[in-house]
Amino acid sequence: MHIPRNRALRAVGKQSGFTLLEMLLSTGLAALIMLAITASLLQFNQHKLLAQVVVQAQSQDQLAVAQVRSDWRDLCGPGVISGTAHTLSIMRLVHGRCVNYDYAYGAGGQSLTRRRAGGRSSSFLAQVESFHLSFGVDTNQDCVIDQWHSSYQISELIKLHQVRVNLELRIPASKQLRAGKTSQWLWHQDDDVVLHVVNFIWRAVNVCS
Repeated sequence: MHIPRNRALRAVGKQSGFTLLEMLLSTGLAALIMLAITASLLQFNQHKLLAQVVVQAQSQDQLAVAQVRSDWRDLCGPGVISGTAHTLSIMRLVHGRCVNYDYAYGAGGQSLTRRRAGGRSSSFLAQVESFHLSFGVDTNQDCVIDQWHSSYQISELIKLHQVRVNLELRIPASKQLRAGKTSQWLWHQDDDVVLHVVNFIWRAVNVCS
């Protein structure tokens, strides 16, 4: 059977080309793939940012607790002299001498400050949003805590056993996380920081010895 030459050429051109519908489908499929890749990258980046904040919160948490415990050890003389919800006055043994140290929360500087008797205040613990103390005391001399007070003054009638320390630490976080409305954290109202709560007990030593 004889096939005209021009018909053969038209058949070959149709096989090697794309119709308009095929091109639209290919473009749409490529767009969907790109959207999926972009969404995956954004999700991966968010998980990475979340992990960074979690690690930083844990590290800052441990550092704050260790720093406070380390600075409030080696008490001498009467030990804890007085305290309020935001201040503490103690006697520390420094180079063989019993020295008075005052600790306070400075809301303006977002830090805990420390002042040695006769000296100037200096930053002791940074990135602190809030600081609150409560004092567990024994009022009937049976070596058991029976009351918690918001303040303390050394007295023969009561013995201080424990100090409950409540801190809110400021953890810097990406604006992307805040835009994503991550619900497991408390965000600062004005700053791009997460507020991480730290609670621990500091025990007075040899209180019943």
